[in-house]
Amino acid sequence: MRHTLTPALTKGALAALCLMITAVPAVAQQTVPSGGLTEYVAVGRDGTVLYSRDEGANWTLVTPIDSYINGVVSDNRGRFVAVGARGKILLSRDGGASWETIASGTEETLQAIASDDDGRFVAVGANGTIVISHDGADTWNVVSSGTTDALLSVATDHDGTWVLGGAQGLMARSRDGGVSWTITNSNMAAHVNDVTFVGEDRWVAVGLLGKTAYSTDGGQTWTESSAPTRQTLEGVASDGSSVVAVGWKGTAARSEDGGETWTVGETGTTQRLMALTLGRDGAFVAAGWRGTVAVSNDGGTSWAVQENLSRKVLEQVAYNRLPDFAVSNPRLDSSCQVVVDIVNRGPADLPAEVWDSESVTLRMSSNDEPVDSVSITALDPDRELRTPTGHRQHTFASRLTAADTLAVAVAIDANRVVAEAREANNMTQAILVCGN
Repeated sequence: MRHTLTPALTKGALAALCLMITAVPAVAQQTVPSGGLTEYVAVGRDGTVLYSRDEGANWTLVTPIDSYINGVVSDNRGRFVAVGARGKILLSRDGGASWETIASGTEETLQAIASDDDGRFVAVGANGTIVISHDGADTWNVVSSGTTDALLSVATDHDGTWVLGGAQGLMARSRDGGVSWTITNSNMAAHVNDVTFVGEDRWVAVGLLGKTAYSTDGGQTWTESSAPTRQTLEGVASDGSSVVAVGWKGTAARSEDGGETWTVGETGTTQRLMALTLGRDGAFVAAGWRGTVAVSNDGGTSWAVQENLSRKVLEQVAYNRLPDFAVSNPRLDSSCQVVVDIVNRGPADLPAEVWDSESVTLRMSSNDEPVDSVSITALDPDRELRTPTGHRQHTFASRLTAADTLAVAVAIDANRVVAEAREANNMTQAILVCGN
């Protein structure tokens, strides 16, 4: 985010038992590059795009896009959507390596974009412009914001609330996927460059000259905090505990009380940091001028900095926020039936389309021979697995009667149809003995 609007801008023999989940064609599948799953995409001026597949340690600069890009976000299907000058909306299905243009319905410059786990996107920009998509970014519609002020930032709590920030402290809130908005004010008396959800109806906004504000009622009302710095803050993110903000001259500020009080630290760079995202395992990743990327794995206390990844300004960085379907703890019950635990480890919801077809199944095989299967619709009719930490336990009807030792391998989504946060945890092994 920024405080001003710029102008036109990832078995064999041992597998006596194999469990796998396959997904329906309706699930939007990410094209996973041969080098692995993209974890981060950073975008910026003159069509600059970089991506990282190793937790931000290394970045690849791709052929520039013919557009000034201001914002980027991922969905829970492994796709990235970027916005920029003259209403440009771009979609990448391969982790940022290539992009296609999507009609936005506006020529106004778009500054920021956010998405939830239900295929909804909201992008905001110049002259109070808001465009929304409820079909996974395929089609877009312009909606009224109720203002002509510049809109600079937008975020969601992934539970139905959307909050945007704009010029001169403007804030607005939506509870219907961005269709309608209620205008409020941050009481910051400054441009709201970025906003983030913390948890339990708490939000934090940051902006010009170090101004900050917080809300405890889902963004309906705001209280200004004591400014932690005079440096303009451009990006803010939260892991649900710490709130971290970054800005000019490499400034980093931390709050442990939901944005009410702040401690200012250093990132190790003097470059202007323009954006911040929460990434894998709670890492904070910032991006900014002269192709600078800074990564913190300790809640914003210390930072590893890389500069000159590009000569251009990086305006935004996005984490490939995906679900993580996993099967664990294969075991036998007292009747020698196989029992497994199935969980979505998050951080994103599992796409709802997974439940739309009986072809999404949990299968058991023994010695490469099919033994039993169950559709996910029957396995989880209440869709408990859709949300992170969602858990189901399943007992297969087939009963093992031999007392032989069984070498058990458990695999989930072996075909990698559903884009997931991790693939390494898709297999586990165990030794099961009937009668023990």
